[in-house]
Amino acid sequence: MNKNIDEAEHSLEMHIPYIKKVFNDYQFKLVPIMVGNLSPKAEQEYGQKLAPYLADDENLFIISSDFCHWGSNFDYYYYKNGANNEKVEIWKSVENLDKLGMNYIESHDFQGFTKYLDETDNTICGRHPIGVFMNAL
Repeated sequence: MNKNIDEAEHSLEMHIPYIKKVFNDYQFKLVPIMVGNLSPKAEQEYGQKLAPYLADDENLFIISSDFCHWGSNFDYYYYKNGANNEKVEIWKSVENLDKLGMNYIESHDFQGFTKYLDETDNTICGRHPIGVFMNAL
């Protein structure tokens, strides 16, 4: 990646203190994998390549997301009424949107997750690493 992208990328710097805290004095080797903007096909290919490492109990994969980025800073304004078309607060609409995505992830439904992203354009930060991980499963 070029220098500007590298300097703007902060995910690893945000995670290392938490990882260090969780593992305390336990000695481990950290292998960061940066995942950029991938197509679903590429997510499948990389997932297949990582699957043997995920299957090895000696390895731990940490994939993180803060899900939807909503509002003018992100140019994303998805809103959907609740059940029976009742008006809900914006935060509730975003919560419902994210929970729908989480359901696809929890059920390991990569095709459903991909379709959900296409239909909602949800700005899930970490959607591509999540896609790779789902395919590695």
